[in-house]
Amino acid sequence: MPSNLSEMKRTRDGNVSSPERLAYWYLRLNGFLLLENFVIHPDQGNDQRTDADLLGVRFAHRAENPVRPMADDPVVTDCSTFCNVVIAEVKKGRCALNGPWTKPKEENIQRVLCAIGCFPESAVNLAAGELYSTGLFTTENVTCRLLAFGDHRAESLPIAAVPQILFNDMIRFIQRRFSNYIREKSSVGNWTWEGQELRHLAENNVEMGDFVKSVRALFGLGDHHQ
Repeated sequence: MPSNLSEMKRTRDGNVSSPERLAYWYLRLNGFLLLENFVIHPDQGNDQRTDADLLGVRFAHRAENPVRPMADDPVVTDCSTFCNVVIAEVKKGRCALNGPWTKPKEENIQRVLCAIGCFPESAVNLAAGELYSTGLFTTENVTCRLLAFGDHRAESLPIAAVPQILFNDMIRFIQRRFSNYIREKSSVGNWTWEGQELRHLAENNVEMGDFVKSVRALFGLGDHHQ
């Protein structure tokens, strides 16, 4: 496995990551604990049914830096319950939701909820039904919702109420987080190479436009003006 220094050098020499990893870092910096490429296994046999790009959970009392508290992005963190669970679909272009999240007869959401364990078995079908119809289900303690990440807003989604979160907005949040807490976020040697590079770019691209352009290139998004 390459050292952190060699990974950083290769990154600056032109390595490109993926849009899914940009969404990962955005949610991580907002306090979510994450699983990537979560595979939904079949009840029998060995062919996977589908996979979720990202599963995330964030708790109500999450706080970072008591001296200068870090304000997270309310777009994904506003939640009235103790546990905030998200199932995220990431597209390189226009926001979209794949069939597994919009076809109730396939019962893939039920399988995701059972695997996560955020609702009792008796509530899984009710929760899945609400997620299929509105993209949101809430109990006294848990909120679970679908999120669509992409480069452009879709004119409509199969589930109209699902939030659409755009890459440029995510990149601007990341820039503000690093620039406002550049010293506090300086010890990143154990992060993966994209995280280290995000921190490096924030320190060396003072102008927001330059940072957006550099991060888009890093995550394979190309030019886009928004």
